Amino acid sequence: MKALILASAILLATTAASASNDNCKALKAELQSMKDAQSQIMNSLVSNHETFASTLEEYSDNLVVASGETSKKSITKEMKASAKAFRTRGVQGKRMSDKLQEATSDLLTRVAECL
Repeated sequence: MKALILASAILLATTAASASNDNCKALKAELQSMKDAQSQIMNSLVSNHETFASTLEEYSDNLVVASGETSKKSITKEMKASAKAFRTRGVQGKRMSDKLQEATSDLLTRVAECL
């Protein structure tokens, strides 16, 4: 997914700012790439939510059967590590979303020039 977004961003960055009629076909292809990238981001978001929910269920089950402070401290440590990982994924997702947003704005400007 990251590679597709980066490839789209690079492609958009290297395209001339003023679009002529000859470039409109290329813009159509870029729009399709943008749609594909957006779809992958949305699928990733859904996957992240499912992973987060499953992780919480697993920790909840582990806490129910855990006996003693050592077990609970171990589970708490794992929970904190998971929270950190989810935050990192969120930051990475935000960066990808920002890049896609910039690329979308640029593409829409160029498409408007074709119309």
